[in-house]
Parts: sequence; C-alpha cells; structure tokens
Amino acid sequence: MTFLRRMKSFTLFKYLVLPALLLCAVIKKPAMQWIALLAVLLWIGLIAFEGVFRINQQRKRKSMSRRKPVPPQAPVSDGQSTPRVEQDIQTAHNELFLIRQVNYRITEQLKTSYPLVSWLWLVRPDASQLCRGGRFRIRTYNTDPFNYGEVELSDQGRLTITMLQAVPLKDAVAMELAAKDDLTQEDLLERVDVRTWYRDQGEQVLCQMIDDLNTQGHKKLLIKEDGNVVIDVAGKEQSVDLLKNFPPRIVWEDFCQILREDEITASIQNEGLALSW
Repeated sequence: MTFLRRMKSFTLFKYLVLPALLLCAVIKKPAMQWIALLAVLLWIGLIAFEGVFRINQQRKRKSMSRRKPVPPQAPVSDGQSTPRVEQDIQTAHNELFLIRQVNYRITEQLKTSYPLVSWLWLVRPDASQLCRGGRFRIRTYNTDPFNYGEVELSDQGRLTITMLQAVPLKDAVAMELAAKDDLTQEDLLERVDVRTWYRDQGEQVLCQMIDDLNTQGHKKLLIKEDGNVVIDVAGKEQSVDLLKNFPPRIVWEDFCQILREDEITASIQNEGLALSW
C-alpha cells in the first residue's frame, strides 16, 4: 500500500498498462488479454485511491486549521476563588492565634499560684465564642486541693479564673464533717469578720433599734447568743427583734470595741451582750 501511494498514476500507466496493451495487440492470446485487463483495472484503482487519499488529506488540513491549539495555562479563577481560599487560610490562622493567646494568659495566671500547673479545656471554645466572652471550664493538674477552674472572659478581653474543687457527694459530706470537727476556737475567730458584719448588717439595725427604744424611754438592751434582742420591762424580759448571723461570743471583745467607736457602751455578761447609751 505504501508503494502504491508513492507510485504516480502516469508512471504506472507508462511502465505497466501501456506495455500490457501493446503486448495484447501484438500477441493475440487470451492470457495476454487478461493481463492487459488486470493492468487497466490496477491503474483505475490507483487513480481512485489517489483521489480518495487527497480528499482525506484536504479534510484533515481543514479540521486542523479550525482547531487552534490552546496553550497550557494556570487554572483560571473567577476572581473570587483564590482570594476566598486565601481569606479562609488567614481566618484559620487568626483563630488559632487567638486561642493560643488565651491559653498563654490562662497559664500565666495559674503559674503565679501553682508553678507546676497544667490544664486542659473541658470543651475547647472556638474563636467566635472567645470574642463574645463567657465562662469556660478547664481541668487543672498540680493545683491541690482544686482540680477544676472556671475561666471568665469578658467581651473587652478581661480574664479571671475561679478555682473549683469537684469531689463525689459522699466524699464532700465526709470532708465537711471532718472540717467542722477539726475547727478550733482560733479558726472560728479567723472565719468571723465582725467589722464586715457590723458594716453590712448590724449597724443599720442596731442604730434604728436604739433610736426607737431611746424615744420610748429605754436606755439599755441585751443581745443573746442566738441574736435575740430583749429589754427589761417591769423586771421581765421582752423580745424586740432578732439579729441575723449575730457573731459568736468568741469575737464579742472586738465587737465591743467597734460599738464604742459609735459611742455605744457594750459589756459582756453571762446572759449575753449588754448595750447601753
């Protein structure tokens, strides 16, 4: 087939068909006629083949000319995809940076009291929750007797930590009972802030009570250990009020000193604390 493509039709006619026809005319035999016929058919087939081949070549050239090669290019974006990816990466970086900054601040505050502290978020907040602020729970280690902490973060960025101790209920009851049994008189004295109680609760009630009794002709009263305030009426005690959270007897000395600053005379008696004015 390649040979026939390379061979021209005129060359085939010149060297094959024409000699075959001459021989057929000179030698009048059936065999020579068949040879001449085959040569003519071969020549006609070659001409037809060349025509079809040229038509196919022309079609291929036209189709190739219509197809313009597109040079390889980088992925074309719509103007939003690439900036959006970069924005997502930047947002993720900012969120990670914010959470790490909060982690460092929590660690620094804890280390001021517990140098060997380590901790974990119970539920790790995301950046949006941290920006809104709120309360978040952490699990702390090497912070005996505390094992949890409550981190409060305001929307202005103020961070405070409250240490918590979480124990099973039965253990908490046992610890409370043991603590009460182990309290000494000095411990109770330290736990009672008489001046705070007087400023927040007792001063207003006592001053109003003394003013009322003074206008009614009374010059003294007695406060019992349970906070019950009584006065003497015709040799009998009469209750006039009840002081809530009245300090225990062990701190009455300090309480008397505070009352003297307000020009109220106070003395400790067996029945209770006597006040006069």
